[in-house]
Amino acid sequence: MQTQQKNICVIGAGCSGLVAIKELLDEGHQVTCFETLDKPGGNFYCSDNVEISGSYDSTMLTISNYMMAYSSYPPALSEQRKFWSAREYQEYLLDFTKHFSLDQHITYENAVNNVKKLDNGKFHVDVRSTHDETQVSSFTFDAIAVCTGSSRVPKYIDIKGLETFKGDVYHSAFYKNSKPYTGRSALCIGMGETGVDVASEIAGVAGKCMLSLRQRQPSVERFPLAKEHPSDAYTSHFLYAMPVSAGNARMKLQFKAMKKFGKEEKTRAFADWNLKAGNYFNYFNLKSDVFVDRIVDNKMAVNTSGIDYLGEDYVAFNDGHKESIDMIMLNTGYTDKFDFLEDIKLPDMRQLYKHMIHPDLGCDIVFIGWARPAVGGVPACSEMQSRYFALLCSGKKQLPEMHKLKQLIAQQAFYEDEVYFKNRNVRSLVHYTGYMADFSKVIGCSPWRLSTFLNPILTYRLWVGSQMPSFYRLYGPHSNYDEAKKSIFNVPIAFNLIEAAVLTTYTLLTRGLATLGIIKADPKY
Repeated sequence: MQTQQKNICVIGAGCSGLVAIKELLDEGHQVTCFETLDKPGGNFYCSDNVEISGSYDSTMLTISNYMMAYSSYPPALSEQRKFWSAREYQEYLLDFTKHFSLDQHITYENAVNNVKKLDNGKFHVDVRSTHDETQVSSFTFDAIAVCTGSSRVPKYIDIKGLETFKGDVYHSAFYKNSKPYTGRSALCIGMGETGVDVASEIAGVAGKCMLSLRQRQPSVERFPLAKEHPSDAYTSHFLYAMPVSAGNARMKLQFKAMKKFGKEEKTRAFADWNLKAGNYFNYFNLKSDVFVDRIVDNKMAVNTSGIDYLGEDYVAFNDGHKESIDMIMLNTGYTDKFDFLEDIKLPDMRQLYKHMIHPDLGCDIVFIGWARPAVGGVPACSEMQSRYFALLCSGKKQLPEMHKLKQLIAQQAFYEDEVYFKNRNVRSLVHYTGYMADFSKVIGCSPWRLSTFLNPILTYRLWVGSQMPSFYRLYGPHSNYDEAKKSIFNVPIAFNLIEAAVLTTYTLLTRGLATLGIIKADPKY
């Protein structure tokens, strides 16, 4: 097959942009990336500058190294499974950049100011220097990959009385450490993955700390159960193949047992929190439990009734409770903003095929990095998106026909709305197992094929082991079977044979019951 070579612009050199560059280069395309910062990293850019939104001093990733690493660049076999700090992950990204010679394709400290489609189908791109706004350069590209990520523009919320509140108001996007908040009377609003850690750190040094939530969010211990394996060691295919309703029932029983028989107060409090949240797999799970320590030691009080209004020096909640405060930390996340795209209006990300392709734009402009697994890592999903985009640009893959494309988008959106109904506002959420399994079939890199089943040990590891990105480098475009297999075999399995057999039986049984309509079946993804 004769392949096409295109001149492609990648916007952003974070974890999504870097892998997009690499995959496009693998397919022989010409790539230019523009990055506003002075080095790669994106959300994991480490800086002491409080005006730069990025990682905070104590950031520990919520996904272990073997799940955060790209399939094309797994951790060294000598490296044990662990949670990287933000600085360690940035070092990994720098090593990845160097290993694949990506730096020569990145123009740092330059921001894309405007992207406009020309009559000939190409794109005019204006880029300005971050040091001198009068220094503007123009380029022409065949296609655009937007990789700026969903954590670029902090989201601020309206609260009645905020304009008269005399205390300080901060956003966790610019949080670095807890020192400035020592002794304060703090109100923390919201608890995303960053927010829950920020609130916990502030609670550790503040005079008092209130955490205001609209609803409880289920939490995952970093090292669950026997404390031997990190939480994502339990993201096995055989567990996530069971219907969500069956998974919820299993977790409810587990938390009831923990609450009743847990020896430590934190264990019982953790279980109680998750029982009150309910519907465990219908949320984006927090991969941190440190906030439970703050609740147990009475350094953090939680109010789930919502905020009624703010006074000059206090907050009034909907349940009538009032609390004096002198500062507010907004853990309210981010909002998508694509002001550099001229004449292009975007729906929410669930209306994009695989969270990346608008049916009216095709593969001329794609969005990489807006597939956020409820359990799992963004880099793995971004890598799959990048591989697909590179193959589309080369002409080796074709998008489905328009009617089929819209049907697949509607099916995807229905599934995500149904399954993640507890977090309807987080539009980037995807089901890691379903998303990766289906995408691997589209690309042609699914590990589930006859040659796999001829290797029983590999089959067992794919079924019972955690779903590492390396699963999808065994076969397909730019595969590396030997290296992927070594990486898969190097990581310990969290389940013993008896546990695997029992849970596999439960999965198969509940799938059968769902098929018969006895329990609720999942929508088609």
